[in-house]
Amino acid sequence: MPGSQSTVPAAPCRFVGREKELRALDEAWARRPGLVVVYGRRRVGKTRLVTEWLRLRGARSVYYLAHLSSHGHNLKRFAQRAAEQLGDPLIARLSPTSLGDLLAILARAGVEVVVIDEVTYWIRAAPIVLSELQEFVDHYLPGSRMLLVLTGSLVGVMEHEVLGGGSPLHARAATRLKLEQLEFRYLREFVPRWSSVDRVRLYAVVGGIPFYLCLVAGAESLEEALRRLIVGPGAPLREEKDMLLREELRDPHVYNAVLSALARGYDTPYRVAQATGLDPSHVSKYLHVLAHLSIVEKRVPLFKKKGRYAIRDPVIRSWFGLVEPVLELLEIGEEGRALEKIASMLDQYAAATWEDLVRQHLLRLYAPRGYQRAGFLEHRGEELDVAILDEAGKRAIVAEVEWSTLSLGEAERLRRTALEKAYRLLPGGYSVEGAYVAARGLRGGPRPPWLLLPGDLDSPAGVGAEAS
Repeated sequence: MPGSQSTVPAAPCRFVGREKELRALDEAWARRPGLVVVYGRRRVGKTRLVTEWLRLRGARSVYYLAHLSSHGHNLKRFAQRAAEQLGDPLIARLSPTSLGDLLAILARAGVEVVVIDEVTYWIRAAPIVLSELQEFVDHYLPGSRMLLVLTGSLVGVMEHEVLGGGSPLHARAATRLKLEQLEFRYLREFVPRWSSVDRVRLYAVVGGIPFYLCLVAGAESLEEALRRLIVGPGAPLREEKDMLLREELRDPHVYNAVLSALARGYDTPYRVAQATGLDPSHVSKYLHVLAHLSIVEKRVPLFKKKGRYAIRDPVIRSWFGLVEPVLELLEIGEEGRALEKIASMLDQYAAATWEDLVRQHLLRLYAPRGYQRAGFLEHRGEELDVAILDEAGKRAIVAEVEWSTLSLGEAERLRRTALEKAYRLLPGGYSVEGAYVAARGLRGGPRPPWLLLPGDLDSPAGVGAEAS
């Protein structure tokens, strides 16, 4: 990639994970020519994935970061960047009139991979880009040896205008990658000296979003990480929620009101309407849009049809749960008091994340044995935190979850409670094949094999003990 290192974004910290995505890009490379679409929320690591793959592949490539600017401005900048990276000043002087023309020039120049990063900004400023891309993909790309990679952070634009049924590019991308956050077990790569308990707390704050994990990489303590993320000057979590909503949504203030209601426990459309004063007939639509963007999710108990809504995006959830309560303190410069308040709220806040992590861990542990569904059980006000199901064999693994340090006697009582609840809440015909208790820690006594602790979930192998 001659000259490409000056324009491809520098790596902020060590690249970890993304094995499946790298394999998918390798497979697309082997099948080229072709179109690849990579998308996901801001900061989830799209650019890093693609540039890391380019580094490993060593292909002759051109990378361009699109801007929310005019079509002509983007075309001119793209041509200039291509000329710089290829060491061919003639490309910058050709003045192509369309994106398709410029891509055809690059294909004739022997470029093997072209990456247009954040193409959704270009599309938002100049929708004609979509038609120009379609013309290139349909008429020129098949006769080349080029892999065209488009990335975008505006999830709504990507899913509706690039991949959607009415899009000029519909069904033309042979590879579509929607990047999600990294799994919890990768946090040890960023903060290896921390305790597993503090890694769960950090995951509660920022999830597995690489940008934020890179910001705290090397931090000596959770307190230092919270200073970097929330409390210190320029801390990114103070502004990120508003930026996400403004970029994705036409009426961010309305969606902000909906999210605020969800954060305060109003978890059904009717209750959100009551809390916000919004028209009840519109609230379901707002929730649907937020769910489509992976900002919220509907959590439905296993074997039930009705569920409750909750904020899914970890950074938006943290803004309402941890940032908003200390904004006044931060405004008057009381950073120490703000940090103390966050620390006092953090364990209660982390409990829901711990529950989700236990579900994911047990499903990963038992998936090779036919268990394919994870969730919780609920009926008439009684709830069992975790159930992993083998629906074909009508088998279940269950768990009760506590984000606290338990004595052995307390853990044993919780396990008995889990088994009793399971037999009451599971449908007839299901057998319980194992029961766990998950806790923050154990006080005294030998550790039983059915007790899960945070260290089991972030072990390099990603598995823990089994319980029968």
